[in-house]
Amino acid sequence: MISETALLLALLALVMALAAIGIAWMMWRRSQRKLEAMSTLMRELARNRDSYRKQLEELQTANIGMGKKLNELGRYLAALREQQQELALKDPQSKLYSRAARMVQLGADIEEIMAECDMPRAEAELLLSLHRRR
Repeated sequence: MISETALLLALLALVMALAAIGIAWMMWRRSQRKLEAMSTLMRELARNRDSYRKQLEELQTANIGMGKKLNELGRYLAALREQQQELALKDPQSKLYSRAARMVQLGADIEEIMAECDMPRAEAELLLSLHRRR
């Protein structure tokens, strides 16, 4: 027959084995929960990354469109400048009006404008009233 001591030792060993199994089980469950939390976090980060990537692509597309529009506006502005220069060369009278407008901005009176720009009083008065309203 097995002695009581041997039986107690066997029972103690069984309890310790069960305790070790229980502890291992709890540690495994804790690591499983951490793994699940990390997996959830990774999925969320991947969604965020994809969202940011899409936003970046949209911004790049908008920048390309804006660049094209700026080039178009630059060409349009250059054409307008060219037309303005052509008009200025074709109409020598416009030079006098530009000069008179500058004189008005500098504070010249009607007499000065008439004398410097060889302009009749009515035109000088009209120019003076137009440019002082602005």
